Amino acid sequence: MRRETKIGLLAIATLAVFVIGYSFLKGQDLFSSSNTYYVVYENVAGLGVGDAVTINGYRVGQVTDIALNPENVRSLTIAIRTDEDLPIPKNAGALIKSDGLLGGKFISLEFSQACNGANCAQDGDYLTAAQESVLAGLLGDPADLQQYTKVVRDAAGPVIDSIAGRLDTNGVGRTLRNTEAATANLADLTAKIDRLLARTSNDLASTTNSVAAVMKNLEDNNARIEQILRNVDSTTGKLAEVDLASTLDEVNKTLTQLQSTLSQSDGAIQNLNAATASLNSTEGTLGKLLKEDELHTDLERTLTNLDLLLQDFRLNPKRYVNVSVFGKKGKDYELPEDDPAKEIIPERE
Repeated sequence: MRRETKIGLLAIATLAVFVIGYSFLKGQDLFSSSNTYYVVYENVAGLGVGDAVTINGYRVGQVTDIALNPENVRSLTIAIRTDEDLPIPKNAGALIKSDGLLGGKFISLEFSQACNGANCAQDGDYLTAAQESVLAGLLGDPADLQQYTKVVRDAAGPVIDSIAGRLDTNGVGRTLRNTEAATANLADLTAKIDRLLARTSNDLASTTNSVAAVMKNLEDNNARIEQILRNVDSTTGKLAEVDLASTLDEVNKTLTQLQSTLSQSDGAIQNLNAATASLNSTEGTLGKLLKEDELHTDLERTLTNLDLLLQDFRLNPKRYVNVSVFGKKGKDYELPEDDPAKEIIPERE
């Protein structure tokens, strides 16, 4: 077999596998027979190609095509494909339903009984369009909804009666009254807070202004604060570099010397106290000099006489030194009338 033939067969096989796989992903079975039916809707309400076609909740086919009706653009024609041997009556309705609140759309074929022979729809026939309301799609069968409503009504009836009866002391009425009281208290508290804020608004404004002023001062003196911090850092660094051990030793030596000096000073003070005590007593010369008036008086008189002697010697030297060359006898001393000793020496009794 030639190489080109192999390549061609491989391409055909690849294309066939692609088509079959694509059809399989779309839900189409190329190896089984099927019928196609058409339905005309005014609004498909979110229905799309590939959505399921079901009978009583069982998937029997899918939507294969959706197109606008060329004769009436306000309507759409939908093509659905089902198995060929599936008996679907001609009067079957194709109802668009919702698969729950968050689910998609699908078509449910609705009919009351199976068909046979001429009553069955043929390939290419049009089925009757139907569409349920949004509420019905969300809530399901109204009969089931009625049952659910009855259960809810029976369970919630006493609660509703309790809410309606405001005077009930054991049910929701009591809770409502407590809620009203709490609401009133909350309103009163809110009013008090409003009054408090109104009274303190000026203080708050003043405090805010003060804080702003402080922050401004800090900002203005930021450079100085940084300088102070740098100085403190430098000082602590220098303190860390100081040899504290040697410094403490020097301080201890200094304290020891100071203690010795204080001891010597204490001895000197004791000697001074002893000397002071000796002066205060009359046992010594200095003590007698300080304590006895007679010694003071005699000493003062002696000094006075010495002063007079010197004065008289100056005034009358011949009285004390008499030199005679020829042996002449000196004159007797006569006490002068203006003797200064009279004014100095008091007369003795």
